[in-house]
Amino acid sequence: MSAAFEGFRAGARASTLPAQFFTEVLPEIEDADELRVTLYALYAITRPGRPMLAMRASEMAAEEPLARMFAQNGGASTVRRCLEAAGARGVLLVLPLEDGDALCFVHNDGGVRLRDRVIAGSLEVPALDGQRVRAAVIEVAPRPTRPAAVYEQEIGMLTPAVAAAIAEAEQQYPEEWIVDALREASTRNARSWRYAEAILERWKTEGRSDESTGRDPGRSQANPYEHLIHRGYD
Repeated sequence: MSAAFEGFRAGARASTLPAQFFTEVLPEIEDADELRVTLYALYAITRPGRPMLAMRASEMAAEEPLARMFAQNGGASTVRRCLEAAGARGVLLVLPLEDGDALCFVHNDGGVRLRDRVIAGSLEVPALDGQRVRAAVIEVAPRPTRPAAVYEQEIGMLTPAVAAAIAEAEQQYPEEWIVDALREASTRNARSWRYAEAILERWKTEGRSDESTGRDPGRSQANPYEHLIHRGYD
């Protein structure tokens, strides 16, 4: 048994994780190896000083903590399996590369944009041993466009109360407005139907500054819709 941990050093650099990880992801992970690799990946990908907020699977597996952790338990193949599991779970975006490696991103708005730029060829994959490589040819699933599906992707589980509220909103607002409002709420880290509905009410009252982008006149304010949130469902 290894010696007891002596405690965190004062002034040591801290890493942060979204609260959603603890409330929505952690309870669902049953494989201890997947949990270890997922936590390490979330830390390693977002470390300061990286040329891109992404990391090759092989590079991650070679990092000393993971290499030591899995030295007697499958090594790099176990790390790769766990990264693929994190990708299937939706925590990471795992992009296959032509050389058989994979490029891993945190699954958030920034990660999606980076992944899409790599696929499009407008951003180079970080070189390994001086060799440039492209993303493998893959099909990226289109973003959902139906309000209920967008809610599940951007906000969370669709409850009967929220489904009924969305159906009612579809009778009052264009479908595109509802989709944009849900994505706006997600961008603001205010993931609730009440917040999205407040955005819709404001657009209905004050209009939208840019119909094509879905941006609203109050985007620069911290919480321009807060005073409109009043209903009892999430």
